[in-house]
Amino acid sequence: MVYHAQRSYYQALLKAGVRIWLYEAPLVLHSKHFSIDDDVVVIGSSNMDQRSFSLNYEVSLMLASRAAVDQMRLVEDAYRGRSRELTLAEWETRTRRQRYVDNVMRLTAALQ
Repeated sequence: MVYHAQRSYYQALLKAGVRIWLYEAPLVLHSKHFSIDDDVVVIGSSNMDQRSFSLNYEVSLMLASRAAVDQMRLVEDAYRGRSRELTLAEWETRTRRQRYVDNVMRLTAALQ
């Protein structure tokens, strides 16, 4: 359910310029970090949702440090080396059934 709910946001993200990398199946990458430009890296236990922020009391650390970004980029590069980039053109070829399942699961996201 979570897998499909998260996928329901991909089109908006891709159209906004976010790059999505799909980790090689059947492995699951549960890493929770991201970098912003060359200035900021965020590392933590929280997902980017209200449950993590409000109910689970998870935390994230934001570092405004070029050195921290450089170190995290090495980790990100290794992950991307085992992944493939999802393009908007590829995403738009999904079947109606795939779109339906993703969007229905999005309705349950608050309960997951």
